[in-house]
Amino acid sequence: MPLRYRLLKANSMSDDFSDIAESNTDYVAAFPGKDVPGLPAKKMLLLTCMDCRILPHQALGMELGDMKVLRNGGGQLNSAIESDIVVANHILDCDRILIMQHTQCGVAAATLEGVRDAIQSNTGVDASQFTPSVIDNQMEKLTRDVKTLRNNPLLKSNVVVQGAMYDVETGKVDFLDE
Repeated sequence: MPLRYRLLKANSMSDDFSDIAESNTDYVAAFPGKDVPGLPAKKMLLLTCMDCRILPHQALGMELGDMKVLRNGGGQLNSAIESDIVVANHILDCDRILIMQHTQCGVAAATLEGVRDAIQSNTGVDASQFTPSVIDNQMEKLTRDVKTLRNNPLLKSNVVVQGAMYDVETGKVDFLDE
């Protein structure tokens, strides 16, 4: 049996998302993506942080459909993201991969114990076994992630991997000089 979604009308939705539903109505009225192909026009994939101060397409001068975007805490490589990148390289024609972290990153400022303490304080649940990936040294992590991808034998030989740092105060992207 095919998966079916239960659609809610905006007026039956929780107040927590009514503003989002209303904004989506405006977006639909001027939707720019009807004829945009699913493969990225610039053959690019960006891995960046989930930080709300980063507008990936605007920061890199891209248009809708130019690149694929993966986001997580810290814009860091992990096994799940690496797997997605391999698939994107072979199936979605992503031959340019940019890993872009940013200044003032909460994941780079956090400690494992600090995260665990916050979770336990907010939920009352023992979080001592929770192991999120925090970043001890941002530039070392970024450099290591770029090197890891460059050495991944599952990526096509023509793939280009680059690292960069986005400045949340200015919008400037500085590319790693390797």
